Amino acid sequence: MRARHLLALLGAALLACPAVAQERILVRPEPGTPVVATEVLIAVGPADEAEGKEGITYLTARSVTAPILPVLDSLAAHLEVEQHRDAVSFTVIAAPDNWQEATRTLLVALFRDPVDSVATVRQRAAAVAELQARERSPSDALARGVDAAVYGENHPWARPAAGTARSAGRITMAEVDAFLRGSFTADRAVIAIVGPVGADAGGALSAFLEPGPLRAATVEAPRPAGEPVRQPYEAITAWVAAVYPFGPDADDEALRMLSRLALEQVSFGVQRPQVYDSRAEVVRHAAGGELRLEMVVPPGEVEQWAERLGQALSRYADEPLSDGLFAQRRRRYRGERLLALESPEARARVLARQTLLGLPTVPLTDVEGLTPERLEQAARSLGKPVIVFLGPFVDEDEDKS
Repeated sequence: MRARHLLALLGAALLACPAVAQERILVRPEPGTPVVATEVLIAVGPADEAEGKEGITYLTARSVTAPILPVLDSLAAHLEVEQHRDAVSFTVIAAPDNWQEATRTLLVALFRDPVDSVATVRQRAAAVAELQARERSPSDALARGVDAAVYGENHPWARPAAGTARSAGRITMAEVDAFLRGSFTADRAVIAIVGPVGADAGGALSAFLEPGPLRAATVEAPRPAGEPVRQPYEAITAWVAAVYPFGPDADDEALRMLSRLALEQVSFGVQRPQVYDSRAEVVRHAAGGELRLEMVVPPGEVEQWAERLGQALSRYADEPLSDGLFAQRRRRYRGERLLALESPEARARVLARQTLLGLPTVPLTDVEGLTPERLEQAARSLGKPVIVFLGPFVDEDEDKS
């Protein structure tokens, strides 16, 4: 009962609490939240990186924030840095009495302080070690293969967002400093603040941002693969990815619910013991996005499961669910969605991301407005999928012999 009550309160807050915009600083006052989460998004990434300098955005982000970590520790504040295809994310979580000092410390490091040479050398070594570990992972190999198939091999977003161990190891301190000054600029930033603050809390940070519209790099149109892509990989299992594109006017909330419903049709269960893992994700960018479904299955069954993934989505495009069945599925999805937005930092990330993409920020989630017709329309809005297989492939002729 207590968990249900908390979900109800959270749901009411997500639907009713307004976001107040001041230029590119958005504030979401939440009196009952114990901490303040500040999300700083800077619209810089692989599209801004020169050839051979892949990963300089991520290395720059780590290098400029490393020297301030002791200061944030003294304030009992926590910082997370994450690189996306179109932006780099900085999340600060702090107590209500020192969130402004913690956030100012971050913004000074990003927009005013020079690069520290010692920190850059240390972070470069750490980034190389991190990327080497990533590159040995089959999930990372699948992600690289999927991005190349979805965007085209020469597209900036086909590169790993954080770069490669080889490219990161070649970046110099002078290059990081020049990239910081030229690309980490205030006209590319969006800030979202969530917590027990006043609606005017953004005024304390307004001096760090330049007025005017957000500036971001222009990215060329994707050139998706027309046929299924087979990528050999030595393992005892195989991976299947089906990526469905959608346009800029797509119904994000309906697509997220659709991805969860489709995943239920192919996930591990009594009737599907051969499915080792499965996941679904809705990836949004300014020109549209993709619904991504991935599975881990036996090597000889990749074709069958790719077909089942398509069937899992197409059944919702053929006809709408009955009202009773839809209400049941929506109730479950509502709980999952609210839990995903349970923390203030999760809500700050969504708010900043929606602002970066020019999407509505109120309400933060639209579960209650979902209908069977919206779900059906979302399923029909998906384009032709890009299919990627990763793993050891069984030759049918050899298998028969």
